This record gives sequence, structure tokens and C-alpha cells, in this order.
Amino acid sequence: MPWLILPVALVTMTMAIFAARFFGVTQGGSAGDTGFASVILAGIAVTVTMALSSAKPDAIALATPLGPQVVVLARIALVLVVDAVTGLAASGLVSAWGYTSGLPEVVASWLFPVALVAGAATFASIWVAPWAGIAAGLVLIPMAAPVSEAIFFFGLSGVLWNALTPFGLLGAGAALLVAAVTTARRAAISGLQSA
Repeated sequence: MPWLILPVALVTMTMAIFAARFFGVTQGGSAGDTGFASVILAGIAVTVTMALSSAKPDAIALATPLGPQVVVLARIALVLVVDAVTGLAASGLVSAWGYTSGLPEVVASWLFPVALVAGAATFASIWVAPWAGIAAGLVLIPMAAPVSEAIFFFGLSGVLWNALTPFGLLGAGAALLVAAVTTARRAAISGLQSA
């Protein structure tokens, strides 16, 4: 499935542009930013999980001289680069078309929470299952995305964005990613023993 990462990222960015247009035209630029960020973050949770899910046993990664930590780090780095490049291109398009608050705001709306969503998806995918990675990412999106009065999600909208600040989101996400990478060997061994 790794070959599907780029097509899924491109489809996600297209859907994010449509979300920004819908919310930006009907509710204003702030809602356009939040709608755009939410769709991009959902796509990133999916692509991260796709990169880590494999039908092959983890025995191959354990047998390599570099080990599962390097394999996980390489996969996550590649996926995040693909998502960042496509996300920046999509951000430029929606900003140029005027559906959002502006380029710095729309980029910040998804770039700050991306580490937290990717970190949670990575950790849950490695330790539980790929479906848990997607679920963890999707649960965090409304809380990590910036607040918009037009998009309200059961009182959870922007809770983490406000409590941790954008740089706190980056730090928490980086901590989750480090934890996922450093424990990848133990997770792979645990997965083999339970199988």
C-alpha cells in the first residue's frame, strides 16, 4: 500500500480545497481555515496509517540490521514530506482563491496540529492496529484544529489548540512520534509473540 500514499494525499488535498471553498463561502475565512485543516489532518491520519500497515510480518523489520525503529522513522518521514508538499500546494491554491483567512493562517491551521495527529496515529498503529491509528487521529482533529465559531463539535472544538498553544501541539506530537519510533522494536516483538 505504500505506493498509494501520493494518490491518497492528492485526493485528500482536493477534498480539503472543496471543504475550504464550502466553509469559506458560506461561513467566512476562519471556517474555511478550520474546514481545510480538518480534512488535511484526516488525510494525514490515513496516510500515516497506510505507511505503517503491512500484511507482512514484522519479522522482516526485526531481522534488518537497522531494526524497526529506522523503518518506522523512514516511513513516517516520507509520508510527512509527501503530505507537507501537497498540503502547502493546496494551501497556496485556497489562499489565492480567497476561501480562507490568508496563506499564513491556513498553513498554521494544519501544520501545527499535524505532529499531534501523526504522532497519535503512528503510536496507535504500531501498538494496537491500523484502525486504531486512524481512530486516534480522527478523535484528535476537532480538538487540535483551530477554533471556528461556525464549526462546532460538541464543545471540543479547539480545546487542545487553546490549552497547549500551537507550539505545544508541536511538542506533544513530537513526543508521541519519538515514543512511537523508540518503542517500535518492542511493539514488533510483542506483535509476533501474540500472533
